[in-house]
Amino acid sequence: MDIFLVEDSSAIRRLLARRLDSMPGVRVVGEADSAPQAVALIDWLQPDTVLLDMTLVVGTGIDVLRALRRKGYTGRILMLTHHAMDAYRDLCMKAGADGFYDKGSGLETLFGDLDELLQSERASGRQSRPSSLLRDGTTGMLGQVALLERLDQVLRMVNAEAGKVAVNIVVLKGLDALLRGEGVAAAAPVLVEIGRRLSGCAGPADLLARHASEQFALVVTRVGSPSEAEALAERMRESLSESFDLGGHPVRLDAHVGMSLYPRDAITARGLLILAEARAHGARLPEKGSVVVH
Repeated sequence: MDIFLVEDSSAIRRLLARRLDSMPGVRVVGEADSAPQAVALIDWLQPDTVLLDMTLVVGTGIDVLRALRRKGYTGRILMLTHHAMDAYRDLCMKAGADGFYDKGSGLETLFGDLDELLQSERASGRQSRPSSLLRDGTTGMLGQVALLERLDQVLRMVNAEAGKVAVNIVVLKGLDALLRGEGVAAAAPVLVEIGRRLSGCAGPADLLARHASEQFALVVTRVGSPSEAEALAERMRESLSESFDLGGHPVRLDAHVGMSLYPRDAITARGLLILAEARAHGARLPEKGSVVVH
């Protein structure tokens, strides 16, 4: 079950994410603390379930609920609030909510209900997912599973030090077509060269991964400022703008870099990766301080 968290308090969001991540079969795929960003990301990701707080930094949970239903979102929307009055409950249910929980006394009920939904999905066989490799066979970079584990470890360490972490996702448009046309073995030199160029932008403590077929990730574990992170994103794009050699023939790929910054943009590993990926793909996210480098 893919779950998206919408909650204005980073402390509560962190607690919810850790509890949900401990439930087998649950993935927290993203997070937001404002209505505009929540609507944009949920519309893009289409998660199975949304946990939605009533009070947000910008807008309200009711705004998000109504906007998602207008856009045709059919997943579960479960409301969270400290104001568990019947009037709020009735308002949410009429607007299309699937559940309503008091954050003060109803969280255990929420987790119990989610566990029942998970058991139902297991019984129907809806939870099968292909497993991701720990290492990419061609480049030797981290795979998705290993990247998430390492990034989660990094966030736990820097949290105590009030540090900043920059997560960069590179989308190389045209790479899929190249791999299909030439074959992975023939195109391997291009993949290796991509890794070499990105490594030149990374430090010894940073994480470099093959995030997906056309995507690579670079996690910078120590960043001084947002402007420093944005400058690195631009260097990454420039390093990939030059042509690649494929058997004596130049090949150019269209590089797009999206960046998210911890703790400014998100506080979970998957939330940071999803936000950076959305920005790399050019998703319009109404959020101050965002950066997309084309």
